[in-house]
Amino acid sequence: MANTSHDSHHHDVVVDHSHHGHVSTFQIFLRVYVTLCVLTIVTVAASQVDFGGANMLIAVLIASIKASLVVTFFMHLKWDTAMNNIAFLGSLLFLSLLFLFTLADFATRGMADPTQMSPIR
Repeated sequence: MANTSHDSHHHDVVVDHSHHGHVSTFQIFLRVYVTLCVLTIVTVAASQVDFGGANMLIAVLIASIKASLVVTFFMHLKWDTAMNNIAFLGSLLFLSLLFLFTLADFATRGMADPTQMSPIR
């Protein structure tokens, strides 16, 4: 009877070993860190030079490269599921649309019809 009691309380535990955590090597993190440091120096150096209208483009390009390195390696998006990659890339798409519409609005400011209204000063 003791055996029956023990068997009735025994639950089979299913352990899923199909998902293995990714362990990045120290060398990968060190390379990314050094690259981020170099890009920070490039950012500071680029801020000292006047590129005219390309200043903002260069700053955003450098920042985008740095952000992609952080997201890819430090946040492990490189080794994550496809759904998380799609969600991240979708958010970048909507952010780029936001920038595009903002730049389009900014570029067309002051193009008001002078007969209809006076420009804001």
